[in-house]
Amino acid sequence: MPSHARSYKRAACAVLATLVACLSIALTSSRPVARAASIGGLQQQISAGQSSVSSLSGAFGSASGRVSQLDSAISGLQQRLATIQANLDAQRTALARLRVRYAAAKHRLEQLVAFDTHAERVLTQLLVSNYESDHPDLVSVVLDATGFKNLLERLAFAQRIRTQDVTVIREVKAARRAVAFQATRLGALQVREQKLTANILADRDKLAQVKVKLYTQEIAAAQVKASAGSRLASARAHLSSLKSQLSQIQAAQAQTAVSSANPSGVGSPSVSFGPVSSSGGFTFPFPKGAVSGPGSWSLDNGVDISAPGGTPELAVCSGTIVLHGIGGFGSDTPVLHCDSPVGGYSYVYYGHAGPANQLPVGTHVGAGQVMSEVGPGIVGISTGPHIEIGFCDASGGLLGPGTAGTMQSLLAASYGG
Repeated sequence: MPSHARSYKRAACAVLATLVACLSIALTSSRPVARAASIGGLQQQISAGQSSVSSLSGAFGSASGRVSQLDSAISGLQQRLATIQANLDAQRTALARLRVRYAAAKHRLEQLVAFDTHAERVLTQLLVSNYESDHPDLVSVVLDATGFKNLLERLAFAQRIRTQDVTVIREVKAARRAVAFQATRLGALQVREQKLTANILADRDKLAQVKVKLYTQEIAAAQVKASAGSRLASARAHLSSLKSQLSQIQAAQAQTAVSSANPSGVGSPSVSFGPVSSSGGFTFPFPKGAVSGPGSWSLDNGVDISAPGGTPELAVCSGTIVLHGIGGFGSDTPVLHCDSPVGGYSYVYYGHAGPANQLPVGTHVGAGQVMSEVGPGIVGISTGPHIEIGFCDASGGLLGPGTAGTMQSLLAASYGG
């Protein structure tokens, strides 16, 4: 029994060891696949995010254009408002003058009516008096006269009575005509006042409706713009997060590839992300163990250096990223303006760079800071992953092969440091 138990134990241990080894191999082999799947998923998400950002940028631009149109329309309305307001002020002034004239006409009518009433009363009294008293004729006046002088006096008195009667009747008729004229004038003034008042109210109502409509549209357009801007900012932040994740994974892959190529660390320098400067203040633009040595470099407009795709690219100096993209090198090629010239030149380009780890134009970096990466596969006019680093001008124009020797000297000095 003891011997059988020991045999059984040994067999079980062997099986267990085999299972552990198989599991370890399976886990080891699945990591690159999982990582590749992760990178593929991130790239798909980044592509979708870029499409979303593009769509939202269009919506935001459209909303901004609509707000600008409404602002322009409101500016035009303000000019129209100024004209309408001037007309309103003129109508108010005319209405005020008209009301003064109306008040004066009304007062004059009241006076004429009072005079007409008084004249009517006097005429009535005169008619009653004439009716109740005898009307002396010419014969009775002559017969009743006591003398020639008295006769003349009686004749003059009768003439004055007739004249007074005619005058009273004439004044009453004139007063009535004046009352009729003034009443007609007052009625016309009332109609004119009503029309002016109606016009002023109509202009005000129309103006208020236009203002309310435009301001309502402007508020709605501003809300759409704010919503689009908020969604655009959120989409850009998400896209930036995805790119950062992808950059980290690719950087980890590059470091893993370097470690795998030299697992013992013997015979080649270890990977270093810290700055390695020569006496001239120039930093080698890669982790040294991640690229080929100086013996494999070749000269072009700059210096060609082989490196795996995704290898981090470091700033050769402290400076500012001023451009992205140079013809023939791809749209992600960064141009770095050094705070102090290196080798007598101020601008350094990194040809065939990839999209990950890209810092925006205007970013100031320190020497040795990660600012880009080697493009995966063929980027621009190339046969595979590598970097061409050299000098250019502020517009990204290459200074040519004559400057490649200076760049090679700086690279060799910093690489060997």
